[in-house]
Amino acid sequence: MQVSISSWSYRSWFEEGKCDLVSFLDEVKRQGADGLEIFPRHVDRDDPGAHLRQAAGAAEELGLSIATVIAGNDFARVLAGERAEQVQRMKEWIVHAAKARIHRMNTFTGYHTSGQDPFVEAVRVIDSYREVMPVAEEHNVLLCIENHSTVCPDADSILAIMRAVGSDNLRTNPDPTNFAPEFHLRSQRAREQIYGETEKFAQLMSNAHIKIAEFTDTGDHAHADVKRLLEIFRSVGYDGHVVLEYYGQDDPAEPVAKGVALLRRLLA
Repeated sequence: MQVSISSWSYRSWFEEGKCDLVSFLDEVKRQGADGLEIFPRHVDRDDPGAHLRQAAGAAEELGLSIATVIAGNDFARVLAGERAEQVQRMKEWIVHAAKARIHRMNTFTGYHTSGQDPFVEAVRVIDSYREVMPVAEEHNVLLCIENHSTVCPDADSILAIMRAVGSDNLRTNPDPTNFAPEFHLRSQRAREQIYGETEKFAQLMSNAHIKIAEFTDTGDHAHADVKRLLEIFRSVGYDGHVVLEYYGQDDPAEPVAKGVALLRRLLA
């Protein structure tokens, strides 16, 4: 498996002007990672396609690979016009990614709106994915749904959406601790659902996240058994990127270094 870092982990650096997408690559290399994931807000809005191609070329020169581009989509929007905008944007970004030779995108379902029927929201998500999948298939891009959003956040519900869509290019992106909201405040027993849900979700995985922030004195994750998670990934034959997402509010460099060291040790 490859150790990668999400540019979202360094959101404070981007916001403070300490780096841009291309200079972020130097930090990824300095940290000893193999690759990166691109957060959409770190891409030039005026010409995202050219910026992605520039970043991909610079990454290749440094010997880095790009795990995914995060789509940031919300296919559960109430208004049909807003959903149409989300679908069109996804189609455009699939093409941008493909031209930059990035063949995986990290995608979402959508966000629950108070008062809306969850079943209807799920149908909206299915319909939207059915619209974008032909473009993904044409351009050989895998759309990897993350268990991130509030519409169908559990493994079974997302897998049901995927079966309804019916495309081999629709895959999963397990973010294990997302299965237990506020996992860092929950008991060890309550956190067991992380592993059971991940086992279900990993069957179709083509990308993976590990959230990091706090570590033990021995360098282990303070709230999740990363070794156990990697064993789940291995059990389904996964050998792709494991993307570190620093969710804390402090400077990311030190915790990311600890995350890289942890993965290197466990993957050795």
